[in-house]
Amino acid sequence: MNTYFRCAHSKTHQRPTLLFNAVRFVPDHLRKLERERERERDLLTLRSTAEAFCLSLEDRQCGSSEGNNMKKKQTILALFLFCHAVAGAVFLRRDDANSVLRRSRRANSGFLEEVKGGNLERECIEEICDYEEAREVFEDDDLTTSFWMSYKAREPCLTNPCRNNGTCIYLGHSYICQCPEGFEGKYCQEAFEDTLKCRYLNGGCEQFCDGSGRRRKCTCAPGYALGEDGKSCIAQVQYPCGKAPLYKTQTRLIRAVGGHQCPKGHCPWQVLLKYDGRSLCGGVLVGANWILTAGHCVSKRDVKYLKVVAGDHNIDIVDGTEQEFSVSQVIIHKSYDPASGDSDLALLQLSEPVTLSNYTVPICLPSQGFAKMELDAVRFHTVSGWGQSTDGGNIQSSRFSKILSPVLRKLAVPLLPTPECSVKSGVNITDNMFCAGYFEGSQESCRGDDGSPLTTQYKDTHFLTGIVSWGKGCGHPGFYTIYTKVANFLDWIQHGMATSIAQPDALDTLYASTMPTLSFEEFYTDIF
Repeated sequence: MNTYFRCAHSKTHQRPTLLFNAVRFVPDHLRKLERERERERDLLTLRSTAEAFCLSLEDRQCGSSEGNNMKKKQTILALFLFCHAVAGAVFLRRDDANSVLRRSRRANSGFLEEVKGGNLERECIEEICDYEEAREVFEDDDLTTSFWMSYKAREPCLTNPCRNNGTCIYLGHSYICQCPEGFEGKYCQEAFEDTLKCRYLNGGCEQFCDGSGRRRKCTCAPGYALGEDGKSCIAQVQYPCGKAPLYKTQTRLIRAVGGHQCPKGHCPWQVLLKYDGRSLCGGVLVGANWILTAGHCVSKRDVKYLKVVAGDHNIDIVDGTEQEFSVSQVIIHKSYDPASGDSDLALLQLSEPVTLSNYTVPICLPSQGFAKMELDAVRFHTVSGWGQSTDGGNIQSSRFSKILSPVLRKLAVPLLPTPECSVKSGVNITDNMFCAGYFEGSQESCRGDDGSPLTTQYKDTHFLTGIVSWGKGCGHPGFYTIYTKVANFLDWIQHGMATSIAQPDALDTLYASTMPTLSFEEFYTDIF
């Protein structure tokens, strides 16, 4: 009898102290519910023990005879006193109670696993439980959900979500996985060859790959955040750079004279430069209020006559998506050489930021390594513009040329090795230039495209590769259009966009509204 009673006492009284220490992270109302259920089980156990005790005394009238009620009460009282007397031998010391590992586990085993009821301590403390096991304990959806949210949020490393022997590091209500050598990603789920770094498939990065450190690192353009896999780039703004919202599928670029129409909204970074109300050059939106164009397009121009139109498609009609802006400052690269066309770039700051929309989105600027290793390896690139049919190299015509098409066009062009381009064109190609075009020469960009962008699509994002600089006009066999290599000027572009109108770069040429005014006729005769 004594052995039986100690077992019952041990099961019903040892648990509360240990449960309190082991499940201290469980919400109060859930702990209260568990304690109430424990007390109910204790009373049932005690009652059964009392009946067994009566039977052992062969007093079969203990639970039924009215005359023996007093004796029954005395028996129960004796049981309580006995429990109290042996409590000291059953309870663990406070220090020992804080260690669950000192106790033997009470997990179900064998066929009884599916028969016994759920137990919070057994299912979720001594072992790691899932939602269904927690549901068996609480038998209530709301209580289970409340417990589960707390159970997972307060101890995210409990189940160690890190794979491939990664180490889970707890950070408040979140965690990070410290990955072993050769693995990466939020859960260390991706294996990579570190020795290759960024040389092979861009290191697996969606955009930029930085291989300067001990391990390669993926980064993204402004407006994007690195994904959980450590490689993808997730847009954080409504209109991220390099994404044309209306560009659903890849449109095949037809090789034909003058290219073909760029559907409305498919070239949202293209802008039109106007001087004194007439079309002048193309340009590209590189920031909310910054335009990049060719230096010769704005050299010796009065800024007050310059206008920039974004979101335009057909320059002969009002599309309803146009935004026109004045220009507050023009920054021409300090090394721009009108004779050779070297460093033919200029930054234009708009009087106010554009309103981004489906028809007005900035292009992404690449990193220098990304442009060299990845973008240059792409077979075809896209040049856009409205196009004019003038000749004259890098020298402006003495009068306005005829617009080839009032509708924005685009054309796919391949890059050409510099030595071949130099031989075929007879032009000295500097390190700041590159060539693109076709042998027949009937499809390259025309004079009216000066300042327009050459973009390269990498995966689902478009990046700026070049700015149309100069050429000998359309239809000249064996001639390739010359572009300014944007990758060589990324630092200058970033520095220029960080320069306020009150503090221009002292080494660059700045044309502001204080410049002497040229007449419209002087503008086209007093060139270079």
